[in-house]
Amino acid sequence: MDKRPLLIGLLWDVGLPAVVFYAGRSFGLGVMWALTAGAVAALVRVGCVAAVRHRLDGLAALVGTSFALLLALSLLTQDPRILLARESILSGAAGLLLVGSCVIHRPILYTVVRRAVADNDALLAQWDQRWRTQPSFHRHIVLLSMVLGGVLLTESTVRLALIYLLPIDVVAGWSTALHLGTVTLLVCWALWYRDRRRRATAADRLRTPAEPQHLRGQ
Repeated sequence: MDKRPLLIGLLWDVGLPAVVFYAGRSFGLGVMWALTAGAVAALVRVGCVAAVRHRLDGLAALVGTSFALLLALSLLTQDPRILLARESILSGAAGLLLVGSCVIHRPILYTVVRRAVADNDALLAQWDQRWRTQPSFHRHIVLLSMVLGGVLLTESTVRLALIYLLPIDVVAGWSTALHLGTVTLLVCWALWYRDRRRRATAADRLRTPAEPQHLRGQ
C-alpha cells in the first residue's frame, strides 16, 4: 500500500489551518478571526476531498462536523481556545476508542485495517484465519492499539495544557508541531516494531528443526 498519499493528506489536514492562521495574523486579522479562517479552510478541504472522491466517509464527516460545532461554540463564547482544542478533542477521542476497544476485547484497529484492504479478498481471508487461530496475531493487534491509543491520549492531554498555559499566537504553531511530531514518533515506532517482528519470525524459522533426510521422500 502506497503511504505517500496518506502522509501528504495528513500534512494538508494539519498544516493548512496553521498556515491560514499565521497568514491572517500577518495581514492584521485578530486572533479570533484568524483562527476562524483556519477552521473554515480545514472545512473547505474536507468538502473538496469528498467532492473529488464522490463520497464523504465517516472520518471526514466526523472531522467536519466537530470543526463546525467547535467553530460555532467558539464564536458564541468568543473564546478562541475552544477552537484551538479541536484537534486535542479528536485525538483524545481516538485514543479512548482504541484503548477502550481493547478493554472489551474487540480492538477497533483490526476493523479499520481490514477496511483499508477491503479489495484484497485473499489477504482478508488470511488475516481472518490468523485472527481466529493465532493468539500471537491477536496480541499484536492489541499491542498496536494500546500504543497508538496511549500516545494519542498523552498528546491530547499535553496539547490541552499548552493551549491554556501559552499565548494563543505561540500555541497555534506549537499545536501543529506537536501533532506532526507525535505522528512521526508513531510511524518510527511502527516501522521499528514491524522490523522486530520480521526478525523474530525469521529467527523462529531458522530454529525449526529440518526434516530428516530419510523422511523427505516419504
